[in-house]
Amino acid sequence: MFDDILKQYSVDNSGDAFVGGLLNNLASDPSILKDEKRLKESLYFANTCGAMTVTERGAIPALHTREAVLKLIKQVDS
Repeated sequence: MFDDILKQYSVDNSGDAFVGGLLNNLASDPSILKDEKRLKESLYFANTCGAMTVTERGAIPALHTREAVLKLIKQVDS
């Protein structure tokens, strides 16, 4: 899905970013768990968070903003 857009450097931190992205969405709106479509969107967001972290070196510099993640999702989906 992201292979032609993202270049991988390191998988360090990708799982943390995935979990962080998912928890951020769930903390913002716990009712996501009751709506399959919104849960899938949250998982897609979390997956994108994880995918983006492999494009940078270093744990903290590799974490992207919500806006950057949404921008990539929009780019991929268009």
